[in-house]
Amino acid sequence: MKICLFAGPSLFEEATPAGVSRYGPVARGSVFRAVEAGYQRIGIVDGVFGNMPSVWHKEILFAIAEGVEAAGAASTGALREAELWSLGMVGLGRIYRLFRSGSWTDDDEVAVLHAPEELGFRPLSDAMANIRFTLRKLRRWRLIDRDVEFDLIERMKCRHFSERTADELRCQGVEVLGRSEADRLMRAYRREYIDVKRIDARILMQYLAGQRPDHSGKRRGVFRASWHWRRQFERQIADVPPLR
Repeated sequence: MKICLFAGPSLFEEATPAGVSRYGPVARGSVFRAVEAGYQRIGIVDGVFGNMPSVWHKEILFAIAEGVEAAGAASTGALREAELWSLGMVGLGRIYRLFRSGSWTDDDEVAVLHAPEELGFRPLSDAMANIRFTLRKLRRWRLIDRDVEFDLIERMKCRHFSERTADELRCQGVEVLGRSEADRLMRAYRREYIDVKRIDARILMQYLAGQRPDHSGKRRGVFRASWHWRRQFERQIADVPPLR
């Protein structure tokens, strides 16, 4: 069985399981090309956005309608899965569950700034999701109180996702707690950092590498790839090369 995974900063320097072909963050056309290449299981973790066209919902539905198993987690995969779970996509991890339940609704919870492919998509900022989980852990361990946790989360949420770094958190901590307490906070933050995106992405990798589950009786995708849709979509992704 041919299996592929689309991942970037969430799995920086993480080994890929044997038997799984790995590509960079998913973009518009990536899933369509994966179906063309004969992949039967497609995992989505990270994806492009902003200055590049994001993966379409309908190309994922096209894959499912073609009998391909599509699964998502951690980042773009969790977002798309939260929107398509009732139509046959498989979702995994805590971030997916938070989006599916409606507890989280903002895409920027999982967005990060990262280096280009030549540098392995190294993350250059912290995901808001990771900041939330880490500060909550510090509060539960009574290293900060609830008011400080909420104040810092609100301050970091107001920053552009590219500015959400440990250095920026320290600057905000200085304003809230003073320099000495902010330094203590940051030592604990780095020591106890929870990379929930990486944790969820690992769950997806393990799922992809495992035995194919029995989907008999489960709802199949309902999308029908009309001639008009296929022609329109193929024109839009004409510059997207085939996957090998």
